[in-house]
Amino acid sequence: MPVFVKLIVWIGTLLIIAGAAVGSEKQWVLIKEEHGVLLQSRKLAGYAESEFRGTRIIDQPIEVVGAVLADIPSYTGWFYNCIRAYRVPDNSATDLSFSVYIGIDVPWPFWNRDVVYAVTTTVEPASGKIRVQGHARSDTAVPYREDHVRIIDSTLEWTIEPRGSNQSRVTFTKRLNAGGNLGVYLSDAGCQKSVFYSLVNISEMAADPKYAEIGAKLRRKYGGYGGGDSSILNQKD
Repeated sequence: MPVFVKLIVWIGTLLIIAGAAVGSEKQWVLIKEEHGVLLQSRKLAGYAESEFRGTRIIDQPIEVVGAVLADIPSYTGWFYNCIRAYRVPDNSATDLSFSVYIGIDVPWPFWNRDVVYAVTTTVEPASGKIRVQGHARSDTAVPYREDHVRIIDSTLEWTIEPRGSNQSRVTFTKRLNAGGNLGVYLSDAGCQKSVFYSLVNISEMAADPKYAEIGAKLRRKYGGYGGGDSSILNQKD
């Protein structure tokens, strides 16, 4: 076979493989549907870990769910295995761009984990959809804790969509490399539980009357979410 023909065949094979990888990245596989949570996973090109996505309908307005996400110290009450959470002090942070520290309890004999997520919040004015995206960063401004492993490879995303005036469709997507001596299997197992149970728990947390009160005040003040206001997700501790 001529060299040129071999080259064409080789390039074609690479394109087919690349296309298959991209295609498979878009295919979500159902894991389970329990407690109102639809849980799925998929493989991502270039990563050993899987990405997990959970979706559920919460019987609360979008601003109430957003108020829970904004109450960062409350993560210890609903975010799976969270033992500490706070907004990282940073003079360069803005209302839409800041960092969040999360400490995670890990069963013995492994060390606990912690992570600093750089968070970006966006709002789609027309639909009122809120998207909160975070990626782990190696932040030396946050001291490393004794007997902890700092996670530096993780992404997450919360999407909140209004469904009428009293319901929200909440989607939580996450990929996690737990690092240290926790391999892919344990990283995936922990990530799957984090997505599933966080969605189960946030529904219960959102039922707390204090978030309804906060949401009602914000709706009166800002006129709902159709106008694109994002103040609800940017309260400081």
